[in-house]
Amino acid sequence: MEKVDLVHEMSASHRGRHERKFIVIETVFVIFAVVVIVACPLLGYQVLKLRAEVEILQEEAAQHGKQTVSIDNLLSYFTPTDGVSAERIKRDVPSDEIDTEEPKLHLTFSGLPIELLRGLPGPAGRDGRDGRDGATGAQGPPGPPGLMGPPGEAGAKETEISESPLLPEEEKQALIQDIETYIYKQYKQNITHGGATYIRWGRKWCNNATGAQTIYDGVAANGHYTAHGGGGSYLCLPNMPQWGRYTDGEQSANYIYGVEYKLHANSPFLSDNSKPLQNQTAVCAACLVENRSSSIMVPGWLNCPADWTTEYQGYLMSSHPTHPGRSTFVCVDEDPEAYAHGQANEDGGLWYTVESHCGSLPCPFYVQGRELPCVVCTK
Repeated sequence: MEKVDLVHEMSASHRGRHERKFIVIETVFVIFAVVVIVACPLLGYQVLKLRAEVEILQEEAAQHGKQTVSIDNLLSYFTPTDGVSAERIKRDVPSDEIDTEEPKLHLTFSGLPIELLRGLPGPAGRDGRDGRDGATGAQGPPGPPGLMGPPGEAGAKETEISESPLLPEEEKQALIQDIETYIYKQYKQNITHGGATYIRWGRKWCNNATGAQTIYDGVAANGHYTAHGGGGSYLCLPNMPQWGRYTDGEQSANYIYGVEYKLHANSPFLSDNSKPLQNQTAVCAACLVENRSSSIMVPGWLNCPADWTTEYQGYLMSSHPTHPGRSTFVCVDEDPEAYAHGQANEDGGLWYTVESHCGSLPCPFYVQGRELPCVVCTK
């Protein structure tokens, strides 16, 4: 009986030891399984991460060609708790050892080359930096015509050129010069169709040397020197009159007479004529200068002002101061002529030379009793 009990105790003890061994083994297995389950994903994650970094470096090597590629910024992909003596992966490849056609990256682990298996695709990386601008391409063909734009704003009202802000000063002055030139040409053209007119007293023709044209020639005429009324200005009557409606006879007694020269012995006129002028009928001529527009008679001068043309020179003549009738002063040519058929002393209108008289006139600029000259000018 005691043997049997002892056997039973030994069997129970033996079973207990086996059970404890089994529990220990089971516990170790469970721990190992847990370690494997936990460590494998982490290891796989590290491997995938390393693989992605390697691919990035391979792409950079392919883009940059022969350049040195350094793997100094990789993280530690294995830790000492892994139970493996790991070392950090590094790579320094000189640029002359890189195959530019197919760049490759050789990695080592514990001094031995390793080949990493491609894992599952990782998440998309961040966008890279903008590349450099490429070379300028060839110019493309012209595009089709665009649509017509909207109407522009109304322009400013017309202003004076000097106030225009749209033109530079040089262009403004050039435009003003062009306008002045145009106006001057138009002015000259208008003068060609008009011109200056004057009467040349004492001559039957106009001065061709100055470009003057003779419109007509005639005789000087005025009222009778004894008349108290009638006309006072001298007229140049044409030699051949043109009559309108008339009645012969003496109805008004307002007559006009030819003008005779009344000269003294010391006459200032030239004596080139073939016969004397005393008591002869004075002649005249109406003149036109097409290329000039103004005319003036300057008493007391023999020469015209600057930029003026001298048509003729002469001396002032008028009626006698003792005669009742008044008349105007005329400039008679210095070389006068007489009408061929007016030799008789009819004493109609009379011309006397004009002399200066000191007192009201400023002497000694003017001289007492000196015949006054005159000149007819055009411009």
